[in-house]
Amino acid sequence: SDLTDRQLMDFWRMAKDAGRDRAIGYDLPPMDGPTFCRWMRHEEVHPWVVTYRGVPMGMYYLTQRQGKTAHVHFLTLPCGTHRTKERLPVSVAAGLFGLGSSLWEKTQTSFMLDTLIGITPTCNEAAVKYIRRCGAVECGVVPNLCFFHDEGEHSAGLVTVFNRASVPEWTAKL
Repeated sequence: SDLTDRQLMDFWRMAKDAGRDRAIGYDLPPMDGPTFCRWMRHEEVHPWVVTYRGVPMGMYYLTQRQGKTAHVHFLTLPCGTHRTKERLPVSVAAGLFGLGSSLWEKTQTSFMLDTLIGITPTCNEAAVKYIRRCGAVECGVVPNLCFFHDEGEHSAGLVTVFNRASVPEWTAKL
């Protein structure tokens, strides 16, 4: 990642101030800023902080890459009612940009990734609504798929995929 530790710590503080720090890794023990930075530096975690007019709007990161498939994760920050020139809410544009950038990036001979897999706790209605607005293709709900570390309990998880059929190329240019 090209993100510096300072940029990651700044994002961490913003997420913590917004009360969204537990959304970053609901299945992991609580993290502080330095632990968050170390986790984002893990070789299997690929983070991007998405900004709009220089202000961070959210984070998008990939994990568990296998061939041309990876797991996708989102964390949006409160964005108010700001909209892009495409009339999209800024938070949705941030997610679409991350998805489009990952799915439409090419090497000399092929696309880098073909499929991004998402797992969203069904009890998080705002997150389910968000991924639907980003073009998620729903594969089904799996009982007890999501583990909430703090509560020590499981919740059903909605399994989704994103691919070039569901995420238009123009989103990579937002």
